[in-house]
Order: sequence, then structure tokens, then C-alpha cells
Amino acid sequence: MTALREHYEAVREEFDYARPAIDVGSMSASLLDRAFAATTDADALREADDDTLFVASAGLSGTPHVGTVAQMVAVKRFHEAGFDTQFLLADYEKYAADGRDLDAVRGLADDYRTFLDALGYEGEVRTQYDDRDVMHTAFRLAPYFEAEDGPEFDAEPTEWVESLRDAYERDSVANTDATGSTDFGSRTAELLCLADFLHPTIAGSYDRTVFVLGVDEHALVLANEQYAAKTPFEPAFEGLFTRLVPGLDGYPKMAKTIPGSGITMDMAPERVRRLVREADDSRAPAESTVYQMLCLASEHDGRRLDDLADACWRGGEAWDAAVEAYADFLAGLADAWSA
Repeated sequence: MTALREHYEAVREEFDYARPAIDVGSMSASLLDRAFAATTDADALREADDDTLFVASAGLSGTPHVGTVAQMVAVKRFHEAGFDTQFLLADYEKYAADGRDLDAVRGLADDYRTFLDALGYEGEVRTQYDDRDVMHTAFRLAPYFEAEDGPEFDAEPTEWVESLRDAYERDSVANTDATGSTDFGSRTAELLCLADFLHPTIAGSYDRTVFVLGVDEHALVLANEQYAAKTPFEPAFEGLFTRLVPGLDGYPKMAKTIPGSGITMDMAPERVRRLVREADDSRAPAESTVYQMLCLASEHDGRRLDDLADACWRGGEAWDAAVEAYADFLAGLADAWSA
């Protein structure tokens, strides 16, 4: 966990990001700071209004784990705070870049949509497959998108990044239906990702888009800024980067393609409860896997998270009860996924 906290600090310093300890609408600075590691522009967040769209997304490489649920909860919180929101199910991206079976990813997208509804999210949900307007924007961008114009970053990898790379190389498992793709397919997926970023403001619906991503994906914002600068369009988008859910069994984070690294929604509810109890690994909130999950993937507001931080420090019955309640909460979500 210490390596992860140091990673947050290094990313903020290297890319001049701000720590989002600010009020945004009705969301308190305490909640923002506990759930998010960094933002590209704190002032843009503070000034968010009816003309701002908050977008979170999920790549469809498998069943959601608690980290994926955290992205869903993040956009749900913004919707409940009165902002327009969208959850993007990136189905075509997996088809084009990984060669996944299209029917498989579309079916998984349907499952995600149903799960978002069970979670109580009432904002917009869209898929790449069904949104032809965004594909239209992709074609508008195509003349300015070169085959070798991707950005390069020379930031020194942190200890956490190196451990994550090692974990993927050692233990990552490909989807059985992923037949692989071509360079052109991968570039097509990048073009579609650019269109996802630019479309809300190019289409004139919003003045600004805030993309809610895990901090491990922050380079997507930088890459699309570089791509956008080569077009005649002037989109306005920022990044807000969530903290990450530490992985189980010593893994740097929960990952859909690393078996055993996460609590996934297709697990039996009782197994979910057991894994939550086993993850109760520290009395220090900043080092506690369960407390970090509570900040990222729960229904608690900033005040309640403050109280739970105190309970975590003290331990005892109050914290034990909080862990059990959270185990039941996640088990209920797993039950909803399987329903």
C-alpha cells in the first residue's frame, strides 16, 4: 500500500496534477480527496455546472471487480450530486484491439448495464457499438490521425508501476475468445477512444467533459490531448483520477485478467464476505485495503468515511461491525450480478 501512495504522489508531481481536495457541487472535499488521487485541473472541477458532463467507463475484458465497481460508484456520486453523467461500455474497443468475439462483448455490455441499474445508477449508459454519432465523430477526426503519432512518456516508472508490469507479465490470462488483432485494429480502437473524448464538446452538447478514470489510466487524457491538438477542433476535457483498490494476495491492484487479484462480482456471496474479512489487513486507514474499498466502492459520504477512518484506527467492535456491513454490501452486489 505504501508503494501505491508513493505512486499517487509521483504522478501528481511528474505531470503537474492537483490533489482534488475540493468541494464539487454537493460533494465534499473530504469525499473527493478520499476517493480520487489527482485531477488535471482543480479549478475546472470546482466550476463544474450544468454544461459539464462527467464520464466513467469500463473495458469489457471480464466480470467487474471491486475496482470496476469503484468507477461505477464514482459516476453515480456525481449524478446524485446533480451533474449530467455517462457510463461508457467500451465494447467495440475490445473487439477491434483484442479480437474478442463481438457477441461476447455485447452480451457482457448488457450484463454491465443491468448491474449498473441494480447499483442504483440513474445516469446515461452507452455502448460504443450502439452510438453511431460518436463513430461519425471518429470519421471526422480520421484525416488528422496518423499511424505513428502516439505520445511518448519518459517518466521514471515507480515501484508500484514496475510491480504491476511484473504481475501482468507473470500472471495475466487472455480471454479465451480473444483471437488477437492487427496494428490497424489497435489504431482504430485508439481513434474511437479519441472520438469518445472529443464528441461531447464537438457535438455542442457540453462546454466541458470530465473523464473519471483510474489513476493507472491517466495517460489516456494526455494522449488524447496530443491527438486533439493536431485537429482543427477545440474540445474541452479534463481528467479526474480515482485511487485504486489494492489487489488481493499481494497484487498491486485488482485486475480482470489476473486471477486471484480481486473480489469479482461473479463470486458466491459467502466467498465475497470471506475475502473482505481476510482483506482487513491494517489499522491505519491509508494502509487498510478494506478502508480503501469503502472510500471507493460504497454508498458512504465524506462525513461517514471520516467516522470510519477513526473506527479503523481504533479497531474493536465498531470497526469489526463496519467490515461485516461492508462484506454484506459487496455480497449483495455479487448476488445482484448473478441474478
